[in-house]
Amino acid sequence: MFEDLKKNLEQEKKIIADMHAIQVSMQSDASNQTFYISSLNALAKQLVLLNNAVPELLTEGSPIKKFAEQFDTAIKPIVEKKIVRMSYVSPVTKEKKYITINKDDKKEFLKKLELSEGALVGIKKMKEKSTGAIIRKPSSYARISNKFFRNYSEKLVPQFDSLSKDLKKANVRFLLSSYLSMAIASMTIAFFAGLLIFIVLLIFSLNNWMYFVLPFGLSGLALAAFYLYPASEANSVQKKISQELPFATIHMAAVAGSNIEPTKIFKIIAMSKEYINIGKEIQKVIVQVEIYGYDLVTSLKNVALRTSNKKLSELFSGLATNISTGGALKNYLEKKSENFLVDYRLERNEYAALAGTFMDVYISILIAAPLVLMMMFIVMNVAGLGMAGLSITTLLALSVIAIIIVNVIFLVVLNMKQPKV
Repeated sequence: MFEDLKKNLEQEKKIIADMHAIQVSMQSDASNQTFYISSLNALAKQLVLLNNAVPELLTEGSPIKKFAEQFDTAIKPIVEKKIVRMSYVSPVTKEKKYITINKDDKKEFLKKLELSEGALVGIKKMKEKSTGAIIRKPSSYARISNKFFRNYSEKLVPQFDSLSKDLKKANVRFLLSSYLSMAIASMTIAFFAGLLIFIVLLIFSLNNWMYFVLPFGLSGLALAAFYLYPASEANSVQKKISQELPFATIHMAAVAGSNIEPTKIFKIIAMSKEYINIGKEIQKVIVQVEIYGYDLVTSLKNVALRTSNKKLSELFSGLATNISTGGALKNYLEKKSENFLVDYRLERNEYAALAGTFMDVYISILIAAPLVLMMMFIVMNVAGLGMAGLSITTLLALSVIAIIIVNVIFLVVLNMKQPKV
């Protein structure tokens, strides 16, 4: 019976923890207060029903009762068992729970248990939906790469400090050692693929021996791709943050006007789907506060050192100083939002001017020049002239290919310069 009592106490501890989690959720979600209160009432009723079984459990384990049962048969009808053991599987944790409860309370307990467990599942789904949480499975490629190359990659980690910083700034979800393992695995696969292609070419003709550089070339391309990707992604992230920053700062200033605790301001912005990239940086601050136990000022300074965007770094550093000195957070955020909006407008104006310049160059090179070139080819064709031994037809084909290539280059450059929406 003491083992049954222990399991009941463990269940009561779990119920208290669930009640605390619901109370935390109530503070950040005022729209579902009735739902949370009914869940708390169901859990509280379970506590009462579990406690009702405690006296009977203590009586069952009492040595006095056993002595009385041996020498007094008249007591047997009185001490008839009033408790039952039961088990259930929690839909939240998927664990099997064992409890002991009074027979008369079993029906009521099961009713409240179904209500509270269903509520906890609903709260979990609401949290995932509100925070935009995405549960990702571990990468199979990273796991296989680590299995074969982790010993080598861990030795290389100290030599790639800049790559480690780029991975953090780009919000790449791999550790540096795992990323290096995948790079080595990719280089190995590329090398053997190139070697296979080289052997196939040799089978067709021995003159293809000049392609012996193919395995090394493919390996080099794989290495270059893995090395340059984090820096490229970090640059893309910082551009996206710059586009979101003015509006996120305005939102933060509006929320700060209600004089709520600064950490909650960051939670509101992190949960918003409008600021995806800034939300990821703010989540780093929240993790340092709630998981690692740092204070908000220290967390802001730590993230400011590692973010890819200088403006956001300045904002976090300024917020840390403002909070530590007790300044007016709303006024600071309003001034920063004004500055960010000015920069945003200037960037848009610069892009508009650049687009106008591109249009002039495009008209000159890809509209006027081909027309002049076409007239020149017509004259050459009439006169029976050629160029460098090439026929007019060949020159026309080369001109069309050149125009296509230049068009693609224009589109790529214009897209790279275009501010993100």
